[in-house]
Amino acid sequence: MGAPTLGDDVWVGSNSMVVGNIHIGNDVLIAPNAYVNFDVPEHSIVIGNPAKIIKKENATDSYITMRI
Repeated sequence: MGAPTLGDDVWVGSNSMVVGNIHIGNDVLIAPNAYVNFDVPEHSIVIGNPAKIIKKENATDSYITMRI
């Protein structure tokens, strides 16, 4: 139950699902078709179903080009 909370510089790929009362840290890339139902630490790439975390500094660098 509940809704996810997304940090800054989070990129969510098409057809991915982020469900539940979870927290997605800053600088996280969620790959297309990923199913995420757990907290994700900062500077990570999340891929797959079930999802797996890959630690990577500047994970969204080439995906998010305009920052406000």
